[in-house]
Amino acid sequence: MSATKIISCAQNLVSKAIALQKPIVYDAKVVGEIAKQVYTKEGMSFPTGAQFAEAQNFVKKNANVNALKSVTWNNVAKGGVVLAEIYTFFLIGEIVGRRNLIGYNVKGESSSHH
Repeated sequence: MSATKIISCAQNLVSKAIALQKPIVYDAKVVGEIAKQVYTKEGMSFPTGAQFAEAQNFVKKNANVNALKSVTWNNVAKGGVVLAEIYTFFLIGEIVGRRNLIGYNVKGESSSHH
């Protein structure tokens, strides 16, 4: 690969990054302002050290590592079946949502060339 190709690729990458900079900065500012308004409106405050300690103790108390040691292959299989069912319902919802079995029905320039 020649130096000119490397420089061209680098310039292309930099120009794309610069083009994305403005929308990303704008979106970050919008999110920040919304978060600030919600924080103020809801009267939120940062947790105190005592609240952090209480939360940490709660997690330690309720995170039962011994329960993970007692997981059987039967439980894993049941969980896999439930995940497969959830995924199947998701796929059916996708098919119903797009009203087509395979892909989305998109009309554009590329379809007019065929």
